[in-house]
Amino acid sequence: MDSHTNKSPEGYFLNCVDPGGDTGMSLLHIRPDSFRLLECATVRWRPRHGENPVATLIQWREEHPGVHHLLYEDFHLRNTKEAASTDTTPLLVIGAIEQMIFERSPYEQTFAQEPVAAKHIATDDKLERLGLHLGHTHAQRHVRDANRHAVAHLTRRRYLPVCQAAFARRGARTGTNR
Repeated sequence: MDSHTNKSPEGYFLNCVDPGGDTGMSLLHIRPDSFRLLECATVRWRPRHGENPVATLIQWREEHPGVHHLLYEDFHLRNTKEAASTDTTPLLVIGAIEQMIFERSPYEQTFAQEPVAAKHIATDDKLERLGLHLGHTHAQRHVRDANRHAVAHLTRRRYLPVCQAAFARRGARTGTNR
């Protein structure tokens, strides 16, 4: 593991969020030599009805004691023709997450990732090799996007269990997800 990660044998928990009207979320346990998907959810942004991704993040933090990191897709409004019709719900989700971080300080590290970064690095094929694809149902689409961010993030940090499995050469071992 590199200098950006917790080096203890227990590892850390990586909370991944793809914010939106339907927010994809996943919780991975990252150890020095393995990783495992522990939780995943698609949570609607309906705070007036008690549906809010922040509540899920708080619940995961309470149910899984230890060091937690947060990774979320950043969102930017662009000055384009489509900008007038762009759904800005991701900004509301990110704002609620940032408020929770300000009030509780639950994460050792927080990372905002550019939207396009994950799609090019973590293809469906790579997610399948890692056991993070989760099928083709519509609801899982958002969780897959959260997992894409995790793979892109861990790849950039040269986390070997993900790099070896996702970018395996022909004949190389690929069963890294434990």
